[in-house]
Amino acid sequence: MRLLIVEGNNEQTRHLRGGFGIQPYHLMFQEMIKGMVPEAETAFAFPADGTKGLPTIAQLKEYDGVLWTGSSLSVTADIPDVNRQLQFADEVFMSGVPLYGSCWGMQVATVVAGGKVALSDNGLEFGISKPIELTGLGRKSSLTSHRKTAFTSLCIHYDEVVKTPENASILASNAHSKVQAMTFDYKNTSFFGVQYHPEFNPSNMALIGSFLSEKLVNNGAFGSVDEVKKFTLSLNEHIGLAPEISNYQLHTQEIMAWLRYIC
Repeated sequence: MRLLIVEGNNEQTRHLRGGFGIQPYHLMFQEMIKGMVPEAETAFAFPADGTKGLPTIAQLKEYDGVLWTGSSLSVTADIPDVNRQLQFADEVFMSGVPLYGSCWGMQVATVVAGGKVALSDNGLEFGISKPIELTGLGRKSSLTSHRKTAFTSLCIHYDEVVKTPENASILASNAHSKVQAMTFDYKNTSFFGVQYHPEFNPSNMALIGSFLSEKLVNNGAFGSVDEVKKFTLSLNEHIGLAPEISNYQLHTQEIMAWLRYIC
């Protein structure tokens, strides 16, 4: 299996976060995939950095699937870092290669396919999501039907899908965002994505929380930096975490289901 991982953050953001110990998103994905499918070959693309070196449509067709990571960007911003990703996503859709997206990845795919993304009326969803429940379609889908009851996941997003592409099926929702998992076909490609981050583990989330601690306090997600510290400690020590978060194999089920689906 040959997989292309598309990094959503630009080089500057990766460098800044790396100095704090946060692994770049494309490497999180690679590490996860190696644990799931050890024989898989992975390559990377960095459209936020520029168009140089990006695979052509013909080269994209050599992959079995494309996975698009999260990002600190907003797809609503009309800036080169965003626009280059939208253009590259359109080329992925033209290639016919199956596409998966986490959070930002789903938002990029949504906009390219004619849907709409906007700042959530419910503000930031950070850390551990509100309980996510499958829709009727989600209970029937091979991509999500492994979730037998409501579940939580690691997450961080300000934006959300407010209008789905024309033929989309919403597979999961929660009290924060109506679209927590979705699938649709566009041009030559099938897409599946989620608003949360199955690829994160609690340690990843803890580092991100520590890195963003002042912002999390300023926007009201936490009352103080000490509260952020308590939360990150609970993540690192797996205190009070639901099994679907503390057990990485359970947390990554959606991506494993997608990998089986495209085989």
